[in-house]
Amino acid sequence: MHNSITLSIASFACISIVACSTTQTTENQTKDDSNDSVPMTKLTAPKDAPSKTTEAQPTRLAIGDEAPAISIDHWVKGNEVAGFEDGQVYVMEFWATWCGPCISSMPHISALQSDYGDKVLFTGVSSEKELQTVTSFLKDTNKSDGKLNWDRMGYTVAVDPDRSTYGSYMTAAGQRGIPTAFIIDANGKVAWIGHPMSMDEPLSEIVEGTWDLASASEEFKTNQAREIATGKFQMSLRKTQESGDWDAYISAIDTFIAEYGNNSQLDDMKFMALLTGKKDKAAAYAWANQMMKNNWDSAMAMNSMAWKIVDQMPAEDQNLDFALKIALRGCELSNYTDPMILDTLARCYWEMGNRYKAISWQEKAVELGSGSSMDESIVATLNEYKASLANVDE
Repeated sequence: MHNSITLSIASFACISIVACSTTQTTENQTKDDSNDSVPMTKLTAPKDAPSKTTEAQPTRLAIGDEAPAISIDHWVKGNEVAGFEDGQVYVMEFWATWCGPCISSMPHISALQSDYGDKVLFTGVSSEKELQTVTSFLKDTNKSDGKLNWDRMGYTVAVDPDRSTYGSYMTAAGQRGIPTAFIIDANGKVAWIGHPMSMDEPLSEIVEGTWDLASASEEFKTNQAREIATGKFQMSLRKTQESGDWDAYISAIDTFIAEYGNNSQLDDMKFMALLTGKKDKAAAYAWANQMMKNNWDSAMAMNSMAWKIVDQMPAEDQNLDFALKIALRGCELSNYTDPMILDTLARCYWEMGNRYKAISWQEKAVELGSGSSMDESIVATLNEYKASLANVDE
């Protein structure tokens, strides 16, 4: 049934090492978005932010580096942090008043500040140009809990309108989404970078002195390198797709896989490039066969590919024998009890012209209805099959 995804170059962004499950947020969203989910917001700079062309590019920043000096114009709440003192742990968290996930994170950060007391100093840094934007926000009441934002932010709040501190941290570290937190250890080193809702464990180890900074640094640099490579890879795919150079397109995928490993999206992109780009059906299904060998024990992978073939492809691109083979494997793995996979199996038989067998399996799918919204669709399909067969018999 409907589990497959038609992939394009645009969808490849989800493969990037940069957070793929983002919540789109812009400055036009309001403070009432505080019930948004935890995933990192994709940052959209406010209209009045300085142009990138006017900002000097900061030195690259990675975990393990000395924490850059901060330059803050306005300390709105709490004490000014003049510099990072030896023996003191700091958290610099970048946020905005228009960012729902940032607002959702505030009570958690406040709880951590309360728990750690003077052991950790938390500072929330907004880069909005107008100071009043932040001060007005702090006076507002949050609709999710009825508390003033001033009280929800139980830690230091600062405003960085010229984005100098933002540049030294966020831009330099290649971070493109907020909220993002930087933990600075007792030796003044950047020890961790990530979403503030995920910092509890690393923060605890950093405070206790058990954090493996060397390993964290190596992992971060590896991820940075992959992110850069992914950006270049996406650009390469886009250019080769636009030019119709499918050999170069497929070669780019193979090269990336060899360096950074494989995943289902890359597999599917190569399959579709062979099938609809090069129009080499034999090569496409040879690759699909390898894909299925790699996922032979995944019922969902079998179902997804089979459904893609029988429901989303024109007849000339279909290989119904292959679709039936993997649909049967999906049924075997699920003990013939998953109505969605049975629905796919029935569709395979229907497309192959085995109408009565298709109806038999579709009836089984209806019988095993999962109680989900898909049940209605499965019943409707059965009715369509029966109506079509009745017309033929007449």
